Formats: sequence, C-alpha cells, structure tokens
Amino acid sequence: MAGGGGGLGRQGSSPELFDINQHHLNVIGVGHPSLDMLCRVTASHGLHSKLTGAGGGGCGITLLRPDTSPLAMEAAKRDLCACGFECWETNIGAPGVTLHSSSSLNAEVLHALSES
Repeated sequence: MAGGGGGLGRQGSSPELFDINQHHLNVIGVGHPSLDMLCRVTASHGLHSKLTGAGGGGCGITLLRPDTSPLAMEAAKRDLCACGFECWETNIGAPGVTLHSSSSLNAEVLHALSES
C-alpha cells in the first residue's frame, strides 16, 4: 500500500486512473486472477489498486489518498492478509516532471538537448 502527497497530478482523478489502468492491463493480458482479487478486496474498502508494472509479476499497489481513513487502511490490510497477500507500507511522492528554463541548464545539457 502506498501513501503520499499526490504524485499523480490532479488527485481527483488518480483513483479513476488506477482503475482504468488496471482494466487496460487486464485487456492486454498481463493481469492475473490474484490481482483481480486484490482490486476487489481494496475496492470493498473504497480504495483503488493495480499491478505495479515493475516486471517480474506478483506485486500490486493500492492508492491511499491523504484523506484515507486509518480504519479503512487497517481493515483493507486485514482482509488482504486473510486472502494470503503480504502488505508493505511505503510513501511515494516526488516533484515529477519539472520544467526548467534554458538559462538554468549547463552547456553540456544544452548541447545534448540540441542533438536530440
């Protein structure tokens, strides 16, 4: 389960993007029944999950918005563990894509960008 300050831009759409992405992953054949179960269990607690897409298989991520109730998180973890899942908590968050003015870039970076 991952919590953080946002990370996906417009927070209002982050849960829907998780759901849409997981649906697309299932459509292209990279889903798995156990990940579907993870999504159903977390959805029953008002949470949204998807496979991580990190490769190697077997790992999902659940979005915990800043306003997620600690009770909902604990209940979801309890139900996931009862289904045989292991839960790890982490925090995510980074500035993401940053726009720099060209005057702030050094000559080496400017040269590399001009060649691409």
